[in-house]
Amino acid sequence: MKWAVPAMAGAGLAAAAGSYLVGRREINAHVADYAEHWSIRPSDFPEGVLHYVALGDSAAQGVGASRVEASYVSLVAERLAEETGREVAVTNMSVSGAVSDDVVTHQLPQLSALPFTPDIVTMDIGANDVVYPGHDVETFTRSMRTILPTLPAGSFVADVPWFMIPGMDGESRRMAASAVELVDEFGHHLVAIHETSRAVGRLKYLRFTSRDLFHPNDRGYASWAEAFWEVIVASGKLQELAHPAIS
Repeated sequence: MKWAVPAMAGAGLAAAAGSYLVGRREINAHVADYAEHWSIRPSDFPEGVLHYVALGDSAAQGVGASRVEASYVSLVAERLAEETGREVAVTNMSVSGAVSDDVVTHQLPQLSALPFTPDIVTMDIGANDVVYPGHDVETFTRSMRTILPTLPAGSFVADVPWFMIPGMDGESRRMAASAVELVDEFGHHLVAIHETSRAVGRLKYLRFTSRDLFHPNDRGYASWAEAFWEVIVASGKLQELAHPAIS
């Protein structure tokens, strides 16, 4: 029955490939559905509303989560409301597939055109810079040097998540190191997503990843939200947001 071993291996590969294709279809649906969700923004806000603005890529959209409410942006917004006692209005400018250049070209102009002053800003960018051809540490660093001085002082900026794929792991590490230096240089708060994702380890990596093997799943986004939240708490920002200045 020697033929049974390769046959079983082939069946396993076919099942894995089928699961991946299903996962890709789910992700494609997320991209459209979650973008539609975040595109609905109120024009009138109640008095005392807390304005949370998010910039970034598909991770800020929550692609890979089972529902948009499980995204890290949604989870952070929920905790902001709980801890400050204020209603939170989220303006999510992120775009699935965005690289750092896209933040410069498309998201920063939207940020500067807002009719209100953000109370808190988060950003994650760089994962697609690792993956897409034509982008490297130099292009990423150049874009970040444009982005970071434009963000409100004390924004919460993630470095680049870890990839366990050979080749990409080194590039993600180099981009993350560049982000760490620049976030500090420009006076923002670093959210160490690279270490958060790397600490999971290779054996457990897939437990935190959606079926497309790229985006975080609910467990992964919960860990991202916790990483952002720990830095927000440590910064003292919550005290400021709970007792806003009276103009």
